[in-house]
Amino acid sequence: MVDAAMDLFGVNGYAGTGVAAIAKKAGVTPSAVIHHFGSKENLLKAVLDEFDARAAARVAGSDLVQALLEDAEHTMAHKGLATLHTVLQAEHLARDDDVTHRFRARNRLLRGRFAAELGEAAATELIAFLEGALTVWLLDPETTDLRAMYARYLSRLQNGDTGPTPAPNG
Repeated sequence: MVDAAMDLFGVNGYAGTGVAAIAKKAGVTPSAVIHHFGSKENLLKAVLDEFDARAAARVAGSDLVQALLEDAEHTMAHKGLATLHTVLQAEHLARDDDVTHRFRARNRLLRGRFAAELGEAAATELIAFLEGALTVWLLDPETTDLRAMYARYLSRLQNGDTGPTPAPNG
C-alpha cells in the first residue's frame, strides 16, 4: 500500500490522490487502507518514512560524491516523487505539524551526515544547493541535467571553489 501511495502521490500529488485510487493500485479495498493506516494523513507519514529510508540508503555509502550523483540519477528517474517532496516541504514551511518536523529532522540528519565529511558551513551550503538544484530541475527538466549540475557543483565544493569570494585587500 505504501508503494502504491508513493507512486500515486508522486504522479498526482497528495491532494490529487484519493484513498480509493491507492487501494485499487495496491489491490485492496479502501477500507483495508484506512484499517491499516487509520487515515490518509497517516499513510502519507508512512510514505515519507519510506521515502526517507530509501534516500538515506542511497547516500549511506562511503563516497559522498558518488552517492549524491547516484541520488541525482534516481531523482531524474522519479520526477513525481521529487515533485511531491518539494511541494510538501513548501506547503509545510509555515506550519508547526508532524510533516514540518519530519522535513526539519531530515534536513538536520543530512546536514549532520554531510558535516561529518565537509564541515558545518559546507554541509549547510550543500543542502541549500541540493534543494535549489532540485527546484531548478523540476521547473525545466527538458533543458536541465540534474546530474551534471550536481557533478559541477560537487567538483567545485571538493576543490574549495564555493562560497563567497573574500573581498580584495586595499
